[in-house]
Amino acid sequence: MQTVSQLIRVHLPALPRAEMLVARALLANYPAAALDTVASLATDAGVSAPTVLRLMERIGFDGYAALQGALRHELYERTLAPIEQLSDYGADEDPLMRSQAIFSRGIVETFETMNPVDFHLAVAMLSSAKNRIYATGGRFSSILAKNLILALEVLRPHTNYLTVEDRTTMLADIALNDVIVIVDLRRYQSNTIEFGREAKARGAKIVLLTDRWMSPLAAQSDAVLTCSIDAPHPLDSMVPAMAVTEALLAGVVDSLGDTPVERMRRYDAAWDSLGFSNRFGSRFEATDDASGVAP
Repeated sequence: MQTVSQLIRVHLPALPRAEMLVARALLANYPAAALDTVASLATDAGVSAPTVLRLMERIGFDGYAALQGALRHELYERTLAPIEQLSDYGADEDPLMRSQAIFSRGIVETFETMNPVDFHLAVAMLSSAKNRIYATGGRFSSILAKNLILALEVLRPHTNYLTVEDRTTMLADIALNDVIVIVDLRRYQSNTIEFGREAKARGAKIVLLTDRWMSPLAAQSDAVLTCSIDAPHPLDSMVPAMAVTEALLAGVVDSLGDTPVERMRRYDAAWDSLGFSNRFGSRFEATDDASGVAP
């Protein structure tokens, strides 16, 4: 089920101007902006109360009270700790079948609710030769950021993974052509959010990978990619989020075309020169034919 913010972002490109103002006011202070009165949100957006109600109806809510009910449920879900989810998982179910069903559903849901405008914008930013690319994440989600950079560095130059310690140095040298992919999933990490906000204020572009309830950093991000975190266990899953990073890589490869070919050759040669094994289990040796068998 889509969250209020996801519904708004899906409708955003086609909204009339007045309703667009309401949508942006809500997203800029999400979800707090809609937890007050209709009049308060209307004042924040600089529109009339009926305009607010028209937007609610357009995105599928039968009145303002229904919207607020959905937001309160989101607030509850976005703060759930693993121990609070234990009761949802029964040991009487087969974990293999349960995992197959939940992971499959999570990936399908992730791509069905993905905002294509934000996705293609993220791909364009990651593909542009003039941009320097960085990625960082939280205590667990940093593995997604590092995996993305490990793949991107094969395809293009100027890609860097940021540990928490690296962030301070990066802020000191930030430039307008810097793009930072930030992974921030449920129980959002405050130092990651503050880093993203500061980087944005200094001119960097932010691609945010978050869950359906959205990190508070969403309001400052240039592209927001959401994913399911449903899991066959009480801990949140990163399987759908990993699928999103793989989709980004697919987009970058498509965008770059033949450009990375020479770099990929140099990359493989560099690893081989350092003594790492090739696909045959040893360093490259001269061969006498196309079979790859040394003479």
